[in-house]
Amino acid sequence: MIPPLCFITDAAAPQSVADQALAAARGGAGWVQLRDKTLPDAAYAALARDLMARLAGTGAQLVVNDRAEVAIAIGAPALHIGQEDGDPAAIRRRIGPAMTLGLSVGNAAELAAVPAGVDYLGLGPVHATASKADHAPPIGLGGFARLAAATPLPCLAIGGITAAEAAAIRAAGGAGLAVVSAISRSPDMVAAAQDLLRAWEAA
Repeated sequence: MIPPLCFITDAAAPQSVADQALAAARGGAGWVQLRDKTLPDAAYAALARDLMARLAGTGAQLVVNDRAEVAIAIGAPALHIGQEDGDPAAIRRRIGPAMTLGLSVGNAAELAAVPAGVDYLGLGPVHATASKADHAPPIGLGGFARLAAATPLPCLAIGGITAAEAAAIRAAGGAGLAVVSAISRSPDMVAAAQDLLRAWEAA
Protein backbone atom coordinates (compact mmCIF):
# COMPACT_ATOMS: atom_id res chain seq x y z
CA MET A 1 0.00 0.00 0.00
CA ILE A 2 1.27 3.47 -0.91
CA PRO A 3 1.19 5.81 2.09
CA PRO A 4 -0.12 9.34 1.58
CA LEU A 5 3.06 10.94 2.87
CA CYS A 6 6.61 10.03 1.85
CA PHE A 7 9.51 11.98 3.31
CA ILE A 8 12.78 12.08 1.41
CA THR A 9 15.82 12.81 3.53
CA ASP A 10 17.93 15.91 2.97
CA ALA A 11 21.66 15.41 3.48
CA ALA A 12 22.26 19.19 3.39
CA ALA A 13 19.64 20.12 5.99
CA PRO A 14 20.66 21.46 9.41
CA GLN A 15 19.24 18.45 11.26
CA SER A 16 20.78 14.99 10.97
CA VAL A 17 19.24 12.48 8.60
CA ALA A 18 18.30 10.29 11.57
CA ASP A 19 16.54 13.18 13.30
CA GLN A 20 14.73 14.07 10.09
CA ALA A 21 13.60 10.49 9.58
CA LEU A 22 12.30 10.05 13.10
CA ALA A 23 10.53 13.41 13.12
CA ALA A 24 8.81 12.64 9.82
CA ALA A 25 7.77 9.22 11.10
CA ARG A 26 6.42 10.70 14.32
CA GLY A 27 4.49 13.19 12.22
CA GLY A 28 2.82 10.42 10.26
CA ALA A 29 4.99 9.82 7.19
CA GLY A 30 4.52 6.21 6.12
CA TRP A 31 7.70 6.10 4.09
CA VAL A 32 11.13 7.59 4.70
CA GLN A 33 13.26 7.52 1.57
CA LEU A 34 16.99 7.74 2.23
CA ARG A 35 18.47 9.90 -0.54
CA ASP A 36 22.16 10.72 -0.59
CA LYS A 37 23.79 10.89 -4.00
CA THR A 38 27.37 11.15 -2.77
CA LEU A 39 27.68 8.78 0.18
CA PRO A 40 29.76 5.66 -0.68
CA ASP A 41 27.73 2.44 -0.81
CA ALA A 42 29.16 1.01 2.41
CA ALA A 43 28.39 4.15 4.39
CA TYR A 44 24.98 4.44 2.75
CA ALA A 45 24.18 0.83 3.66
CA ALA A 46 25.25 1.38 7.26
CA LEU A 47 23.07 4.47 7.50
CA ALA A 48 20.15 2.65 5.90
CA ARG A 49 20.45 -0.21 8.38
CA ASP A 50 20.54 2.26 11.25
CA LEU A 51 17.44 4.05 9.97
CA MET A 52 15.56 0.77 9.52
CA ALA A 53 16.25 -0.07 13.14
CA ARG A 54 15.24 3.40 14.33
CA LEU A 55 12.02 3.35 12.30
CA ALA A 56 10.96 -0.06 13.59
CA GLY A 57 7.79 0.40 15.60
CA THR A 58 7.05 3.89 14.28
CA GLY A 59 4.81 2.68 11.48
CA ALA A 60 7.15 4.11 8.85
CA GLN A 61 9.17 2.04 6.41
CA LEU A 62 12.52 2.78 4.81
CA VAL A 63 12.75 3.31 1.06
CA VAL A 64 16.22 2.99 -0.49
CA ASN A 65 16.91 5.56 -3.20
CA ASP A 66 18.68 4.45 -6.41
CA ARG A 67 20.88 1.67 -4.99
CA ALA A 68 19.35 -1.70 -5.79
CA GLU A 69 22.27 -3.70 -4.45
CA VAL A 70 22.09 -1.92 -1.11
CA ALA A 71 18.34 -2.48 -0.95
CA ILE A 72 18.89 -6.19 -1.55
CA ALA A 73 21.76 -6.42 0.93
CA ILE A 74 19.86 -4.85 3.80
CA GLY A 75 16.47 -6.36 3.01
CA ALA A 76 14.79 -2.99 2.51
CA PRO A 77 11.02 -3.06 2.06
CA ALA A 78 11.12 -0.63 -0.86
CA LEU A 79 13.41 0.81 -3.55
CA HIS A 80 12.87 3.99 -5.56
CA ILE A 81 14.81 4.53 -8.78
CA GLY A 82 15.19 7.34 -11.28
CA GLN A 83 15.33 7.32 -15.05
CA GLU A 84 19.13 7.11 -14.95
CA ASP A 85 19.32 4.14 -12.60
CA GLY A 86 18.89 1.33 -15.10
CA ASP A 87 16.15 -0.77 -16.63
CA PRO A 88 13.27 -1.04 -14.13
CA ALA A 89 12.31 -4.49 -15.46
CA ALA A 90 15.84 -5.76 -14.92
CA ILE A 91 15.95 -4.18 -11.47
CA ARG A 92 12.64 -5.87 -10.62
CA ARG A 93 14.17 -9.23 -11.53
CA ARG A 94 17.16 -8.50 -9.30
CA ILE A 95 15.20 -7.39 -6.24
CA GLY A 96 12.54 -10.12 -6.48
CA PRO A 97 8.77 -9.82 -6.22
CA ALA A 98 8.39 -8.80 -2.57
CA MET A 99 10.18 -5.44 -2.52
CA THR A 100 8.10 -2.41 -3.51
CA LEU A 101 9.57 -0.68 -6.56
CA GLY A 102 8.99 2.98 -7.40
CA LEU A 103 10.10 4.92 -10.48
CA SER A 104 10.47 8.65 -11.13
CA VAL A 105 8.60 9.85 -14.22
CA GLY A 106 8.59 13.37 -15.60
CA ASN A 107 6.90 13.25 -19.00
CA ALA A 108 4.59 11.25 -21.25
CA ALA A 109 7.41 9.40 -23.01
CA GLU A 110 8.82 8.14 -19.73
CA LEU A 111 5.33 7.16 -18.62
CA ALA A 112 4.75 5.18 -21.79
CA ALA A 113 7.96 3.24 -21.18
CA VAL A 114 7.13 2.11 -17.63
CA PRO A 115 7.38 -1.69 -17.62
CA ALA A 116 5.39 -4.22 -15.64
CA GLY A 117 6.80 -4.73 -12.18
CA VAL A 118 6.85 -1.08 -11.14
CA ASP A 119 4.50 -0.59 -8.17
CA TYR A 120 4.17 3.19 -8.05
CA LEU A 121 5.40 6.36 -9.71
CA GLY A 122 6.91 9.57 -8.41
CA LEU A 123 5.60 12.22 -10.81
CA GLY A 124 7.47 15.47 -11.09
CA PRO A 125 9.07 17.67 -10.34
CA VAL A 126 5.77 19.51 -9.99
CA HIS A 127 7.75 22.68 -9.21
CA ALA A 128 11.38 23.66 -9.44
CA THR A 129 13.14 22.68 -6.25
CA ALA A 130 16.48 23.43 -4.69
CA SER A 131 16.65 20.03 -3.02
CA LYS A 132 17.69 18.33 -6.28
CA ALA A 133 20.07 20.30 -8.46
CA ASP A 134 19.72 18.12 -11.58
CA HIS A 135 15.97 17.82 -11.69
CA ALA A 136 13.99 17.70 -14.94
CA PRO A 137 11.80 20.61 -16.12
CA PRO A 138 8.84 21.18 -13.77
CA ILE A 139 5.51 19.75 -14.95
CA GLY A 140 3.21 21.87 -12.79
CA LEU A 141 -0.02 20.70 -11.24
CA GLY A 142 -1.57 20.43 -14.69
CA GLY A 143 1.18 18.14 -15.89
CA PHE A 144 0.85 16.02 -12.79
CA ALA A 145 -2.89 15.65 -13.41
CA ARG A 146 -2.37 14.65 -17.06
CA LEU A 147 0.24 12.03 -16.24
CA ALA A 148 -1.65 10.63 -13.26
CA ALA A 149 -4.78 10.27 -15.39
CA ALA A 150 -2.84 8.30 -17.99
CA THR A 151 -1.66 5.48 -15.73
CA PRO A 152 -3.33 2.96 -13.43
CA LEU A 153 -0.32 3.06 -11.10
CA PRO A 154 -0.53 5.08 -7.87
CA CYS A 155 1.31 8.38 -8.21
CA LEU A 156 3.12 10.46 -5.62
CA ALA A 157 3.57 14.15 -6.40
CA ILE A 158 7.13 15.37 -5.87
CA GLY A 159 9.00 18.63 -6.29
CA GLY A 160 8.36 21.68 -4.15
CA ILE A 161 5.14 20.27 -2.74
CA THR A 162 3.45 22.06 0.16
CA ALA A 163 0.39 21.31 2.27
CA ALA A 164 -1.53 23.99 0.35
CA GLU A 165 -1.43 21.78 -2.74
CA ALA A 166 -2.66 18.58 -1.14
CA ALA A 167 -6.26 19.08 -2.23
CA ALA A 168 -5.33 19.78 -5.85
CA ILE A 169 -3.04 16.76 -6.01
CA ARG A 170 -5.65 14.48 -4.49
CA ALA A 171 -8.33 15.84 -6.84
CA ALA A 172 -6.00 15.09 -9.75
CA GLY A 173 -5.89 11.44 -8.75
CA GLY A 174 -2.67 11.52 -6.79
CA ALA A 175 -1.99 8.79 -4.25
CA GLY A 176 0.05 11.01 -1.98
CA LEU A 177 2.78 13.58 -1.41
CA ALA A 178 6.54 13.11 -1.52
CA VAL A 179 8.40 15.97 0.14
CA VAL A 180 11.89 17.00 1.16
CA SER A 181 12.19 20.65 2.21
CA ALA A 182 8.62 20.96 3.49
CA ILE A 183 9.75 18.80 6.41
CA SER A 184 13.55 18.89 6.50
CA ARG A 185 13.79 22.70 6.50
CA SER A 186 10.91 23.27 8.91
CA PRO A 187 11.75 24.49 12.44
CA ASP A 188 9.28 21.85 13.70
CA MET A 189 9.62 18.79 11.48
CA VAL A 190 7.03 16.72 13.35
CA ALA A 191 4.42 19.47 13.05
CA ALA A 192 5.28 19.97 9.38
CA ALA A 193 4.63 16.29 8.65
CA GLN A 194 1.41 16.41 10.64
CA ASP A 195 0.27 19.48 8.69
CA LEU A 196 0.94 17.75 5.37
CA LEU A 197 -0.92 14.63 6.42
CA ARG A 198 -3.80 16.64 7.87
CA ALA A 199 -4.12 18.60 4.63
CA TRP A 200 -4.17 15.36 2.65
CA GLU A 201 -6.79 13.75 4.84
CA ALA A 202 -8.99 16.86 4.69
CA ALA A 203 -8.78 17.09 0.91
